[in-house]
Amino acid sequence: MTLPNTFAHHIIEIDNQDDVTTMLKNQDDCLEIYQSSQRNLEAFNNFSESRYRQVHGHFEAHTKLLHEVKSDLNGVFIKLKKVKALLEQQYPVEMNLALDAHPPLVVTDD
Repeated sequence: MTLPNTFAHHIIEIDNQDDVTTMLKNQDDCLEIYQSSQRNLEAFNNFSESRYRQVHGHFEAHTKLLHEVKSDLNGVFIKLKKVKALLEQQYPVEMNLALDAHPPLVVTDD
């Protein structure tokens, strides 16, 4: 006899109504626990979804701001480079003295 058949045979042979009632109550308790867990998970998923949308909006705004800052800084560095080149053309001796006293910083990209 296979396991499912043996199990079914034992279930059929249960004569005690108290055992059947206990089994049904246990099944109802398990179903209620499952439904409660499902409701809690749905509430958590809804909360997570709303938080994700909120955080994603902030992230996009900050990313846009960083791009704007980067382009502004690039513009400033280009202008500084032009001013530096003009000063070097007009005052080469003074620029060499200034560069000797204050060498340019070496920035490495990480």
